[in-house]
Amino acid sequence: METKGCKNRLLSTNSIPETGCSHLKEMSEAPKQDTSPSKESLLRGNRLYPRRYERNFWILSEMRRSYERLVNEYLGGMQLDIIDYGCGNMPYRPLFESQGADYRGYDFEGNDMAFGNLNPDGSLPLPDDATACLVSSQVLEHVADVHLYLSEAKRVLKPNGILFLSTHGVWRYHPDPTDYWRWTGEGLRKLITDAGFEIQELVGVVGPAGSGIQLLQDAIGQKLPRILQKAFFLACQTFLELLDRRCSAEEKAKDSSVYICVAFNR
Repeated sequence: METKGCKNRLLSTNSIPETGCSHLKEMSEAPKQDTSPSKESLLRGNRLYPRRYERNFWILSEMRRSYERLVNEYLGGMQLDIIDYGCGNMPYRPLFESQGADYRGYDFEGNDMAFGNLNPDGSLPLPDDATACLVSSQVLEHVADVHLYLSEAKRVLKPNGILFLSTHGVWRYHPDPTDYWRWTGEGLRKLITDAGFEIQELVGVVGPAGSGIQLLQDAIGQKLPRILQKAFFLACQTFLELLDRRCSAEEKAKDSSVYICVAFNR
């Protein structure tokens, strides 16, 4: 999903934990800086509250609901410093800031919404153990070296810091300008665990049937006359929603359009 800006150049279940995130309360905060959305970024549309006739209506709505629950559950109003690694236009920033978080995005030069610029090799210009929470939203599929990216995320996270990461399972090719990877739920679990994180929860967003409708819609819809597209997308998204509501959380965690993972840095 195209939710990012300069992210593409970077380095060119459902099990709820019995313990909460109380250890995060001891982690320090960083000073705030205004990074209000630019006019250009606003043209990308409302990704938190899309309209029903938009082609990604259901998946974006489900991603918002999933993020809302996970942020409320794992952060619970703690006023933490949060880094968005490869931030783009930071579509989920308001959900984290609603918990009192100090939210700072880092991206390559040219993103006027970012708090700071990444280094030329895609690494963060931050010391070790710099933040209590790191967000990576729809970045990983565009990263050439995912192992290096995750090792950098681990480096800047404090011990027991929390990672919120989302990326694609089943989705169309969307270069920005590159698009390298897709995962199964099992494959993403292995990747994140091998990087030294302890997964607390992995949520699948839009299961196999819904993903199939989404792919069919996207293959056909962009070729239709614009006057027909809204009606076509509305019909597809309505049918997709009906099918997806019948899909279990367990099935989605294995095979979905998007996965959202919450993990601790151990």
